[in-house]
Amino acid sequence: MVDRFFTHRGIRLHVVDHGGGGPPVVLLHGGSAHARWWDFVVPHLGAVHAYALDLRGHGDSGWVKDGAYRIADYASDVACLVERLRLERPALVGHSLGAFVALRYAVDHPQAPSALVMVDGRASFGASGSRYLRLLGMLSPAGYDTLEEAVQAFCTLPKETVAAPEVIAHVARHGFRQHAGRWTAKFDRATLGAHEPFDLRDRLGSLGFPVLFVRGEHSTVIRRARLDELAAACRRGSVVELCGCHHHLPIDRPDRLGGEIRAFLRGIAGAR
Repeated sequence: MVDRFFTHRGIRLHVVDHGGGGPPVVLLHGGSAHARWWDFVVPHLGAVHAYALDLRGHGDSGWVKDGAYRIADYASDVACLVERLRLERPALVGHSLGAFVALRYAVDHPQAPSALVMVDGRASFGASGSRYLRLLGMLSPAGYDTLEEAVQAFCTLPKETVAAPEVIAHVARHGFRQHAGRWTAKFDRATLGAHEPFDLRDRLGSLGFPVLFVRGEHSTVIRRARLDELAAACRRGSVVELCGCHHHLPIDRPDRLGGEIRAFLRGIAGAR
């Protein structure tokens, strides 16, 4: 595992290079999260070369002052990553916000990806959701005297998760930094609700590569029936539901999520 940095439009961006000699896979985390959420998934992906990006305003990537946290802004960072690292037809895997970003990149660059995996993510986002997240962003960020105190206070959004305690502790430890003597979360609260309402459902049919939609059985973010509709709109769409899981699949059951992605990518390689 190697930390790599590159600059795009004046923003210093961080990517975790997990190595490996197989085809490239780009992993995109959810909102208010960071690249290390994928640490427990990567070992189950098989023979791939995985890259986990910290989206701008998250993790160890830089923040922006002009509010450029739209889905298109994130997608442009992904395009820069693919170009800088000369990744040839990478598979894109995005969770939640990362799924929005992966889909936007895919429709903007339909010849670039080999496959797309949408992990508990949707193809549209309304104005009401943006307003709710903006209200959360207006709340004063919590600060803690010690890292241990911060880790103990950490909770996911949505809060429902069946992640193992050691997995929660891992993502929490990598999710805080010390600033002015206090430990605060490593994401810009301005990212909450900053992305515009969007709807890419009518673009799904233009995607020529395979698309896998993965949902947690108990997810409150998207219904199974809606995912079935999205998959049907794709030329080569499919759906997998993970029993007993909620929204946060990369930490709820990283082994099962990684296994489903591995099987999906192997199936594509075998069909070529």
